[in-house]
Amino acid sequence: MAESDVEVIEYTDPLCSIAWGTEPIKRRLLWRFGTRVSWRLVMAGLCRDNSKAEIFEPWDPFEAGQIYLKIWKRVTRITGMPYPEDLRYMALTTDPPCLVVKAAERQGPEIAERVLRRFREAVFLYGTPVDAIDQVAAALVGVDGLDLEALLGDCQRDDVQAAYLEDWQETRQPNDYVRELARTDVDHLAGPMMHSEGHDRYNLPTFIFKGPAGEQTVPGYRPYEQYEAALEAVAPGITENPPADPSAEEAMAFWPTMTARELELLCGADGLTPDNALGFDCCDAKVWLRGGEADYWRQRKRQQDVA
Repeated sequence: MAESDVEVIEYTDPLCSIAWGTEPIKRRLLWRFGTRVSWRLVMAGLCRDNSKAEIFEPWDPFEAGQIYLKIWKRVTRITGMPYPEDLRYMALTTDPPCLVVKAAERQGPEIAERVLRRFREAVFLYGTPVDAIDQVAAALVGVDGLDLEALLGDCQRDDVQAAYLEDWQETRQPNDYVRELARTDVDHLAGPMMHSEGHDRYNLPTFIFKGPAGEQTVPGYRPYEQYEAALEAVAPGITENPPADPSAEEAMAFWPTMTARELELLCGADGLTPDNALGFDCCDAKVWLRGGEADYWRQRKRQQDVA
């Protein structure tokens, strides 16, 4: 089978705790099959104005964050990915970080993935979600390979803003599969169609696999095996003879931030302490950092100590 015979479409948002919870699954898919699929991010724009949500009235960013934390604690128990016990505030909107990810795609898909990951970490590791363009530079310091000046300039481009609008609209055109799920009594984490801010939309995350044998939708949070089964269904034979699981050091050479859950799913239950990596505790879970990500953590820690 030729490379990129399968397209994976990922509907996502940096503020979504379930999307954060599927990062270990996504990374395992990329490790095993990344050379044989193309990956397209669709930035959903989870919330345009949280202050208008009835649950948050009257709007107070800190109190809104405490409401979100009750949800995130439940998600953490299911996914094993940490949540920020010391969340400083809740994001007013996710439009700015979603727009920035689209701008980052001009520097290549790997850069866009790194930018999206740092935005996720801003929420779920550091408790400081990005909800304004003037927060972007500080949030993305040290992202490997990123031209930050070019990125901020590209956010002003008409074609970048149009690309984000297209993503926002595409997210609000859910397919029949997720619409049918919404008619059944399934848990939110199972990915039924959502209705928010006046629109139907895909639940987040939703992965759609498209290949020579058809299309499969995997919405919400599912066991890893369902994602691999969907890949096999659209491209029979693609899951045969995957590469060996990485060591912790190999995984961290590929991704400079790793949570305990990610290492467990990628590398197995043994040997989950990478060499030459900075470790810190987050919500009773361990997180390891290397290179620029470790420098970024140290910089934030110094700023907090001074404050």
